[in-house]
Amino acid sequence: MATMLEKYLNILNGLMKRDTPFTAEEMFTYQEVLYRIEVLQVCQTYAKNAPINIEIPNMIKHYQMIDVYFENLKLERKYGMKMDEEIQKKQDTAHQNLCLVINDYRKRFGSFAPQKEGQYKSEIGKVINTFLPAWIGYRNQYIQITSEVSK
Repeated sequence: MATMLEKYLNILNGLMKRDTPFTAEEMFTYQEVLYRIEVLQVCQTYAKNAPINIEIPNMIKHYQMIDVYFENLKLERKYGMKMDEEIQKKQDTAHQNLCLVINDYRKRFGSFAPQKEGQYKSEIGKVINTFLPAWIGYRNQYIQITSEVSK
């Protein structure tokens, strides 16, 4: 089974092979695919480079970078092709769900004290793996991406 990153890379490759100009909707999709690839790659890098030792200052710096990054992701790129009241409600609900995910990990990490090496890396990996599906769901309320886009 392909990862989400591989799925988006395949969609991007399909879009890039086209000989015809993009429609306005396809241009939105192209930008969104690039955006999601970048976010997934950044999150992958955060997960791979999480500190494994129990030195609190290293963990705090790493955690703060992720937290600020996620905070920005929930606030940026609030646009899409269509906008009506029903879509706005779905976007608001998806945004609230994303905020719940963020508030949950913030609460858990507010008093985080690792007991062994590798514990932070494991826990922050879980945070990233919980955040990304909620973020993708949120982004899908603005621009839905399917594998048919590349055809």
